[in-house]
This record gives sequence, C-alpha cells and structure tokens, in this order.
Amino acid sequence: MSDWDWPEERVGLERASFKWWVFLVLGVASIVIGTILLLDLFAAVATLAVLVALGFLVGGISEIMTAGRYRSVLALVAGAVLVLAGVAALAWPDITLWALAVVTGIGLIVSGVMRIMGAVSLRLEGWGWLLVGGVISVVIGLMALAWPDATILALGILLGLRMLIFGISEVMFGLSLHAARTIR
Repeated sequence: MSDWDWPEERVGLERASFKWWVFLVLGVASIVIGTILLLDLFAAVATLAVLVALGFLVGGISEIMTAGRYRSVLALVAGAVLVLAGVAALAWPDITLWALAVVTGIGLIVSGVMRIMGAVSLRLEGWGWLLVGGVISVVIGLMALAWPDATILALGILLGLRMLIFGISEVMFGLSLHAARTIR
C-alpha cells in the first residue's frame, strides 16, 4: 500500500513516527525544566516574567487583529494595552514580584473591561463568550492586585506543574510512536 492509498491522518502519523525521538527528547527536557521550576521558585518566577510578557504580546496582537476584523476601536485599545504591558514586562526583566503582579492585574482588568464594553456594544455572534471572558479577566486581575505575592507563587507553581505534565505526556507520546513504528 503506498502513501497515496492511506488516509491523510495515517500518512501524518507515519511521518511523525519516524521522529518519535524528538518528542522523547522534548519531553525529557520539559520534565527537567518543570522539576527545576518546582524546586527553585526563583527560576520559575524569572521564567514567569518572560512568559507573562510574551502572553501579553501575543494576546494584544490577537486583540488588535480581532479589532480589524470587527472594526472595533475598543478591541484595538484592549490589544494596545496588552502589548504595552508586554513591552513593559520585557523592558524590566528583573521586575519585582509585586510589580509583576500589579502589571498583570492592571493589564487583565483594563483588557477585561474593554472586552466587556466591546461585547455589550457590538452584540456580535458569540458576544456572550466575550462578556464572560471579560468578566473572568477583571476578576483575576483584581485578585492579582489583592494578593500579589500569592499570585506570583501560584503562577510559578502552575508553570512548573504544566512543564512537568507536558513533559510526561510528550515522553509517553514519543514512546507510543516508537512502539507503533516497531510493530509495523
């Protein structure tokens, strides 16, 4: 049976099975990083600062792109605020834990308020989801401002756990690909 006779998913799996070791290596690296982050919360917090900045930048760019699609000035403002928060977090990499929580909280609150206003004023398809997302963003932003130390600690632990769990799943996927490849 040639590649042309197989369903597209099977061809993709076949190609991926040759790279099983890549998933294994990435998984082991993620497990090591996750373990280090959980054992050294200072490393987790430093990593977290960069990830928060990147998250703000990606989220802001996404909001700006959405603003163009729906011709929404409010989404444009929300996106700009997130991009500025991301740039601010990258500009000061040794930012204190408190300042990171404050930047996170303010960015989430402003973005959430803009999203709520946009959802209510535009009433596009799915506007209820935009409203819920905005409310959740505001609530989490307020919590970040109320408990900055707990916010950073919790985020650092979650980041470490996420890396650890991701690593385990990548190792298991890589081993499954390898097993599938050797069974054929």
